[in-house]
Amino acid sequence: MKRFASWVAFLAIWLTAAAATARDGHGGPANCCTIDAGAQVVVALAQPLSTKLQRTGDKFGLRLAAPVVVSGWVVIPAGTPGTGEVVEATKPGPGGRPAKLVLAARYLTFGGRQLALEGMQLALAGKNNGMAAQAAGAGGMAFFPLGFVGLAVEGGDVEVQAGAQARAAIRDDVVLPPLRRATPDESYNSVALESGADVPDSGGAIDIPPPPPGMGQIVFFRPYTVLGIGQWFSVREHGDRIGKLFNGAYFVRAVQPGVHSYTAAFEPELGDRLTLEVAAGETYFVQGVLTKGVVLSAANLLPSGRGAFDRASRKLKRSNAPAWRGDSEIGAERPRGADADR
Repeated sequence: MKRFASWVAFLAIWLTAAAATARDGHGGPANCCTIDAGAQVVVALAQPLSTKLQRTGDKFGLRLAAPVVVSGWVVIPAGTPGTGEVVEATKPGPGGRPAKLVLAARYLTFGGRQLALEGMQLALAGKNNGMAAQAAGAGGMAFFPLGFVGLAVEGGDVEVQAGAQARAAIRDDVVLPPLRRATPDESYNSVALESGADVPDSGGAIDIPPPPPGMGQIVFFRPYTVLGIGQWFSVREHGDRIGKLFNGAYFVRAVQPGVHSYTAAFEPELGDRLTLEVAAGETYFVQGVLTKGVVLSAANLLPSGRGAFDRASRKLKRSNAPAWRGDSEIGAERPRGADADR
């Protein structure tokens, strides 16, 4: 359906552009071109990035992977350089905890101007070795304190090759002159990007509606696993509990645009934190996992994506109620039906 709508929109834009060219002769239309705030663009990394080298706050190079098209006219060419920033970079840790890399697009440099960007969705986590850590810890119980061997297993680093692509958005309205007529493929791809038809349907069982106007949203989820039965953890922002992740649970948090930092901690030495930069109109996904702690499992929040959520969705149930008083960060799972949490 999305693809059909894209073809209809593309045909309308092509006919409008053709009429404008007929009126204006061989030049561009007189009133072109305004890029509306929130217009989607595709950017690509201009350099490889890795949690082995990059640190929070580092800048990195971007380039525009596809031209920006307005009403059938190219206004910003592919290859236009830009700059991004590392919002968070953490190294892998003990207990199988994977590294995390959260990136943000800052601006494109074009025509002597910096065109501000936002909403770049390229957040990655390294290999989660929590299962290996749990197995190692269990195997070492006969000779060491519980978890001693498991803590020796580290998660994986994040490495992203140059050319990796992500979507971003133009932050403010921009008026630019037309450069040339877009090809039919360029016009169609532009319409598909705006309509979301460029995002493949991964067959999820849960529909996530868009966030409220002017806000973004984060979907926190924890895939169901047999080893996760009987444990849950709370997610906090500024110390306040905003929801719980039982084994096989999810919840949605609508937030104001900007930087948000979330924690899910049990043991002080293994407290976990994830920082995201949220843009209005965007949906982000965060996966909760357990890795090995000294005595019990430790909670981790990992940047994720729609595909991972959809793959887990058939075994997910919504966790709606706020955390009840007197609970700890990780505890025994509440019986099903005992409250609205499940």
